[in-house]
Amino acid sequence: MRFFNRMMLLSVLCLAFMLGCSKDNNPADSSEPGALWIHMDGDSIEVLFSEPPKIDVDGEEAIQLNEFIDTTLIPMFDDGDTLWDARSLYGYQVMGEDGFSASGSRGYLDNRWEAMALGHIVLSTGRAIFPDELIDLAGAYNVSDVASIYIHRKFDVNTPDTLSFVEFKDVASVEVTNHDGEPEDALPLKDFVEPLVSNPGDYQYNIWSLDDFGPDEEMTWGEFQTGYWLMTSQRTIFTDTSLTGGSYKLKVLKKIIVQ
Repeated sequence: MRFFNRMMLLSVLCLAFMLGCSKDNNPADSSEPGALWIHMDGDSIEVLFSEPPKIDVDGEEAIQLNEFIDTTLIPMFDDGDTLWDARSLYGYQVMGEDGFSASGSRGYLDNRWEAMALGHIVLSTGRAIFPDELIDLAGAYNVSDVASIYIHRKFDVNTPDTLSFVEFKDVASVEVTNHDGEPEDALPLKDFVEPLVSNPGDYQYNIWSLDDFGPDEEMTWGEFQTGYWLMTSQRTIFTDTSLTGGSYKLKVLKKIIVQ
């Protein structure tokens, strides 16, 4: 009888242990998501939901999306006089556990930095929401079971009719001779314009940095086509010999102006 009781006790303990392990190792048993992965330039960091400050949204605990991207990840740009928020230089792709995102799955642009402060994640559901009363975005931006935010460098492209942008990942690099006379991979500036402008030869062009600096005069389409973004040097270069001043060597290029 004692042997039988011992066997029963061992069986109960083993069953309890296995059930406990199964529950602890299965994230699906948790009623609340616990972290978000941030991916940028080939590196990744995990941000626990317990870390950022919380807000109340209709009685639900939530986190503003901009709280996941701090200035440790994307440092402020110091021009010597002023600190500029460099997070506006990037597009933000909010992605669900199933790989769904508004840009990757529906062809929309990634979120601008300004939009990230208007969206939030509801902790009880893990859903990213951009409220209609705050920002006019397609429903595809409201992503369920958010798992990641991918950060992509971009150039804004301001035309007479649109305010858009093109991300670096969508432009093919070429090799040019850099400011030191060495070969370097670069992105042609014209390739940021041509997808958005039907007749680029009809317009003039300028470039503007994050700290509101750029050339005093506009460029023709022919001149502008000689411009590149150097991938390693992280600045612009123009092969046209008349475009060599400091305003044509911008370090933090933010936008291309078409007018």
